[in-house]
Amino acid sequence: MKSFKLNKIATVALAAASLAAAVGTASACSRFTLDTPHGVSTVRSLDWGDQLGNVAQVNPVGIDNASETPSYKNAMQWTTKYHAISQMEWDVFHGVASDAINSEGLAASLLYMNDSKEFIKDYKDTGAPAVSFLDVIRYITETYSTTEEAVEAFNNNEWQIAWADGLHGALHGLHISIQDKSGDIALMQLNEGGKMVVHRGDTSSDLRVMANAPLQQDHREYVAKVDLNDLKAKDIPSSISSADRNLRGLFNTQHIEFKEDASWAQTRGKLLSTYNAGNLIPQDLVDPTNDATYATWTQFTYNHDNGDFLFTNYDTRTQIGYNFSETLNFTKTMCADTVQQANGGLSKAVFTECATH
Repeated sequence: MKSFKLNKIATVALAAASLAAAVGTASACSRFTLDTPHGVSTVRSLDWGDQLGNVAQVNPVGIDNASETPSYKNAMQWTTKYHAISQMEWDVFHGVASDAINSEGLAASLLYMNDSKEFIKDYKDTGAPAVSFLDVIRYITETYSTTEEAVEAFNNNEWQIAWADGLHGALHGLHISIQDKSGDIALMQLNEGGKMVVHRGDTSSDLRVMANAPLQQDHREYVAKVDLNDLKAKDIPSSISSADRNLRGLFNTQHIEFKEDASWAQTRGKLLSTYNAGNLIPQDLVDPTNDATYATWTQFTYNHDNGDFLFTNYDTRTQIGYNFSETLNFTKTMCADTVQQANGGLSKAVFTECATH
């Protein structure tokens, strides 16, 4: 397993340098959450200008956690209430939890949203315990059982996002999706004036697809110009830009039909083919909005009900999987470097005690 034994000062310095260099460069990601005959399921990719890694980290009940948020009066401390598995990125983002799901079928996803960056200066500390972007996905899934519960706590000022602390000291615009096994979805975004906006919907709404900039209201304005009912798809754009990926994702998912008698493996295959047709990003293409190139490196497909999880590494097109239930007896934080294990020929993830970061 990959060693993460860097001392804290070296890690922060390295992370700040690499993330600062990433500012203004290509950034992308997409997320689908759809209802299927086998339960609500999510497909999510991480796309970036540099190759990304992934470590699946199991966080059992009873673990004490603390978030470092030096710009805020109160920093969040929590004890893991719900057994959860988070997807950790170390190679570029140095310890960011990008996606996670818990034992109750609640999941959360962190995606890039560059348009929010300019509003960070206007965001005011609410006094609630603040959670770093490094930890926020873990905090949500380890603390709440449903989307409604997480949003209600946020609206009651029980937690806030530590916008001013960014990632390892570098400011970034990001946004968060929370989705549960009932299909309830919340999209949290920072808007003009430093105002947090929480969009609500479900798997039948446009929140079933999540991409990057622009903000949700601007995505909706762009999508409204196209007739998504037109199966000839003559007005569906083809670029890798976030606006076009979001639109294509909505078009493709509007027309997907799941067969009631199909197996979960067949249903998962249809999910992936639908996602990959419009939202997977090949290497070397250029985004017309910023003249930058980026690609899909890693992808997760998981079922909120049956616990199936499939990881795909698009650098080598290798896959590895596991089931959430297989981790329920873990009493320590355990990890599996899914990129390394998939490249090594394993088809089933092997969890061992996490290395010291």
